[in-house]
Amino acid sequence: MAECPVTPAPPPTAAALEPSDPLLALNEAFRGAYAARREAVLASMGPVIAQIDDLLILRRGGQRFEGPARTRRYHELKAINHLPLALHVLLSGVRGALDEATRDRLIELRRLITTAAASLEHRGFTPESLARQHRILDASLALLEQVLAGNRVAPEALSAFTRARVEDLMRNSEDAARDQLETMHATVEAWKQQMTPEERARLRAVVAASHMSRPGNVALQYFSVALGETWEGRFDQEDLQPGKRVLAAETAFDEAAAFELLATHALDASVGDRFFGDEIRLERDVLADAAERILARMFHKEPEPPRTPGGSNGT
Repeated sequence: MAECPVTPAPPPTAAALEPSDPLLALNEAFRGAYAARREAVLASMGPVIAQIDDLLILRRGGQRFEGPARTRRYHELKAINHLPLALHVLLSGVRGALDEATRDRLIELRRLITTAAASLEHRGFTPESLARQHRILDASLALLEQVLAGNRVAPEALSAFTRARVEDLMRNSEDAARDQLETMHATVEAWKQQMTPEERARLRAVVAASHMSRPGNVALQYFSVALGETWEGRFDQEDLQPGKRVLAAETAFDEAAAFELLATHALDASVGDRFFGDEIRLERDVLADAAERILARMFHKEPEPPRTPGGSNGT
């Protein structure tokens, strides 16, 4: 069977419009108009809260307020939890004798563990929590010493170490979540006490979150419950839907970008409703519908139905 000839791809050319192109000027005029309207929308939205790392930031009535979203305890627990993970990522790929770089890292980690362990008594942990932190550090140090003494990693020892740490790590995680939730709640409730009933009803929140930690994000779950929105728990991304007051700002970890995204969503909902009769139309690529039709024809294949939460295709 003869092969069909393949048409060679054309050589690449510059795709961007030239600076002198009047269409570029026209598009820049759109951008300017959109940015100005977005600023006006943000100014008229009523009180808005952004959670960015350890801070909660409230904008209300032209004023800006800051409050804590976490305490130091959150970071203490996170740092200790990261130690077994550090050992795992350092050692899980080792085959045979340790290389010089890995051995140097382990020696430095041994010094850091010793210093950290000596500081635990002055951090105000409860007796139960203090014992837990010592268990994590002591077990990590014991594994590290064993590896350095033998200059190699026993896979079964590393596996046993990781399994034995799970309960303590999860209890630290729960304490860290409690720290953040109780700290956020105290800050938000204090602010809400200063608001009118109308302001509380209009209050919105935006949470800076990385893509990997977005599903079940602590702050997104908190605001979904506290502001009376649909709450779907630890496995959900608490996605914004029409009328919802909680928004995730992926990779927007500065204040201006987080609030700008909140205003963008509100403005795009208005534009989507006016042009398409669908408030959430601009939450997906404007080209999405056309792309689906073109790809179906190009590859002679229909898209698969959405997957159910259990992982199987919906029917």
